[in-house]
Amino acid sequence: MRATNDNGQSNIAAVVLAAGASTRFGQPKQLLDWGGKPLVAHVAEVALAAGFARVIVVLGYQAGAVRAALDTRPVQTVMNWRWKEGMSTSVYAGLVALPLDTEAAIFLHCDQPLVTPDLLRALVARFRESGAPIVYPSLAGQQRTPVLFAAELFPELAAVSGDEGGRALIARYAHRAAMLPVSDARVLADIDTPADYEQLHSFSLQSAPSRGEERLRSIRHLIVDMDGVLWHGDHPLPGLQEFFSFLYQKQIGFMLVTNNSSKTPDQYMRKLAGFGVEVTTANILTSAQATAAYLAGIAPPGSRIYAIGEDGVREALVDQGFVIADESGTGASFVVVGWDRHLTWDKLATAALLIQAGAGFIGTNPDVNYPTVHGRVPGNGAQLAALQVTTGVSPIVVGKPEVWLFREALRRMNAQPEHTAVLGDRLDTDILGGVRAGLTTILVLSGISTQAELAASPVKPDLVYTGIAELTQVWQRLL
Repeated sequence: MRATNDNGQSNIAAVVLAAGASTRFGQPKQLLDWGGKPLVAHVAEVALAAGFARVIVVLGYQAGAVRAALDTRPVQTVMNWRWKEGMSTSVYAGLVALPLDTEAAIFLHCDQPLVTPDLLRALVARFRESGAPIVYPSLAGQQRTPVLFAAELFPELAAVSGDEGGRALIARYAHRAAMLPVSDARVLADIDTPADYEQLHSFSLQSAPSRGEERLRSIRHLIVDMDGVLWHGDHPLPGLQEFFSFLYQKQIGFMLVTNNSSKTPDQYMRKLAGFGVEVTTANILTSAQATAAYLAGIAPPGSRIYAIGEDGVREALVDQGFVIADESGTGASFVVVGWDRHLTWDKLATAALLIQAGAGFIGTNPDVNYPTVHGRVPGNGAQLAALQVTTGVSPIVVGKPEVWLFREALRRMNAQPEHTAVLGDRLDTDILGGVRAGLTTILVLSGISTQAELAASPVKPDLVYTGIAELTQVWQRLL
């Protein structure tokens, strides 16, 4: 459920090995708490933050609990039914799940929590510059993990047995392998004992990012999430009017973006007017609009689209010159799926049949749930998952944290990435997407992500504030 990225990792995958029972440790390490989230989710986020086009998590022991721990993260899970036979069976399960055009794969262990996205990107860069079929980090001259293997070695890697993993292969090709020296032993440390866990976790919680507030001086455009940043439900957050007054006064262009595809820009404009803030629909970009813009780049004008979704989806597609197919889907060359609170089995069945017949499959956003006052309810990601399981086809997803939504916002503002920041309340969508798009990232703690999650997250924003009121005060002093 992820689109291809442009960070050099487009044909390189990450495989997270999370199938073992951690017998010597005494409990599944995959489910250890790491700053408010399961350890397996943290490691998956490291791989996602590095920008890989595909992240595969291999499951085994307590697979249901580990899969649930991954929650909404856009990763692919595969089951290793032979996990008791050793790590090599998990390596094999991960290899089998890789697309045929995969250029290389990095294998990550679930018990190395301080491995960073920068380290993974450095392994890829070393692979690119050296052409070596194996790249590994070295500490004091010793080979460590995670390890990158080129596709030419996949057949031999699939043939290893027991718990040796790729060690035998590394020894066999030592003369062709490339090393990446690492000076900080903690980055490569693994969790073998409860004492290791306590020590590494304590270190992580002390590693909050510092504020480089000077970079605010160069920001001329802002991509702003709405719910959790500007308001909670029907209640504006403190400093809302002052925030927009500041943007207008300093002539900082802005685009208000949302993954919610059900509403139209006009509805958001009217909501802000109710809070005393005047914007135009040109300042608002929904995932439905970004999806329609993306589709306009690959589909001929007037193409017939079978759309699942509400007013926001249909209006965006029509505005781009597409024709909405009737309920039978006759003649539809693409299926576009947005959040639909009136979803029926008939709609899903029609979409599934069209996808199996060759129609393109596009999702507006990957959010598997939607928060309400009563709790979480199924979101668009749940709809996409139903169709993906039914058809075996993965959708192209446009909304955050994918780069398409950010690119469209930049295009509409005529903005340059180096002078643009993204402002949001979620590490896994707003900040991760901003990192992938090469933007300055600003997290406010007025919404979803907490300080504890920030401390443990591999996705680090450039700036952190309690809310837009504090951001406005700091920014005003700088300008």
